[in-house]
Amino acid sequence: IWKFKAEYGEVKIPFPERLIDKNLKEVRVIPRYDARFFEVEFITEVEPQPAKKTDKALAIDLGLNNLATCVSNTGSSFILDGRKLKSINQWYNKENARLQSLKDKQGIKGLTKKQVNITVNRNNKVRDYLNKAVRYLINWCSKSQISTIVVGVNPGIKKDINLGKKTNQKFVQIPHYSLRLKLKAMCERYGLTYLEQEESYTSKASFLDRDNIPVYHAHNSTEYRFSGKRIKRGLYKTKQNKLINADCNGAANIGLKSNLNGFIPDRLEASLAMPLRVKFDVD
Repeated sequence: IWKFKAEYGEVKIPFPERLIDKNLKEVRVIPRYDARFFEVEFITEVEPQPAKKTDKALAIDLGLNNLATCVSNTGSSFILDGRKLKSINQWYNKENARLQSLKDKQGIKGLTKKQVNITVNRNNKVRDYLNKAVRYLINWCSKSQISTIVVGVNPGIKKDINLGKKTNQKFVQIPHYSLRLKLKAMCERYGLTYLEQEESYTSKASFLDRDNIPVYHAHNSTEYRFSGKRIKRGLYKTKQNKLINADCNGAANIGLKSNLNGFIPDRLEASLAMPLRVKFDVD
């Protein structure tokens, strides 16, 4: 500490103006990348805002090109675009590989300053995008009087997925877990109920055909047959040859599998074909 102070002098951390009237609980200074950078977290106490309890719910299917596909039991649907996050990661992977190659040729060990810089930049952009996505979800639910959010989860997906090397890398780099944590915290803050639902077979089963949706077990060799199937361009074809958005089919099945009321084909069919796509800019 004294060596740092002698070399760099006093370091002042600006206090965010938006927190001036808040009840400050804790300040955390977190070293990153061998203390080359520090993150400062201001922890405040926020009284949960009571929300009017309704039977309206939103089911969310997380993915890659579609970060979050959302279907409500009121007959609405929309998609939070994930391609911007993919492009951020693609640029980062390409640039980091270039820097790694130069570093290997020079026999340099550990991360270089440029590698740290692009990693911090990438992480900041991803964090900003996730924050905007969560804020949009909360605002939409508030406006639509949604009081319950259920998110499909696949336990162990980061360890067990085998979708090919490139797809694995893309999937693992999209921080769905971080998104879920942020969304859960915001739900608690605004008085919404947050649920997570095991999502096996929700993308394969046909929602409109009322397929039964089993639970996956690694030691169960049963091969299940479903009424419809996923086809090209993100479409799902039902038994009656109806075409709907494949991820909307998955999200609706997540709502159905969670046993929440209102996720029934007659009510939701019209909303599953052409969901609104929402995109965010990154600061």
